[in-house]
Amino acid sequence: MTGWLYDAGFRRRLVFVLINAVACSLIFGLIILPTNAFFAERDGVIANQRKTLARLNAISAQLENVQSIASEMNTQIGGGEFLSGPNDNVISADLQTRLKSIVETGGGRLRAVQALPVRTADLIKYSGARIEVVGNLQSMQRAIYAIEAAKPYLFILGATIRLLPSVTKQGASEDPSIQAQLDVFGAIQLAEREK
Repeated sequence: MTGWLYDAGFRRRLVFVLINAVACSLIFGLIILPTNAFFAERDGVIANQRKTLARLNAISAQLENVQSIASEMNTQIGGGEFLSGPNDNVISADLQTRLKSIVETGGGRLRAVQALPVRTADLIKYSGARIEVVGNLQSMQRAIYAIEAAKPYLFILGATIRLLPSVTKQGASEDPSIQAQLDVFGAIQLAEREK
């Protein structure tokens, strides 16, 4: 039984098998496992980059929508939603002229116009004017509606309305006259901000 241990051919085969086993385990441990780990890590990185690329493609697909919204916003800014002019004084004078035209078109009579100080609310500047209007109920209604429906957008932030004594001939029926004091404001767009 002990003869096979002393056989030279058997020892050579045994050494050959042991050396090959050690070489295979070294190759497997030093080359194949790290290579597999490297490729697995790269696959994870590629998968993350694919997700990022898909998100970026989805964002870039929204380019037309973003451009149309920006164009619409520029159109609105240029389309008269804001009072505009080179400075606050010009804007205020333009507002007073607009208000006079609106009131007179509605059938009212403008008694007085006074510029109000510029207000700032929520980082928006507002130019204002106080107007004193006289007219019958229908002309007042038309004037107030025209002010609030006008472009650029105007807001009546304060109003004092009172009935004026009616001077009529006996037997004549006349609509009562109303005097209104209105504080009207509009958002400002200065000309240098449009650039």
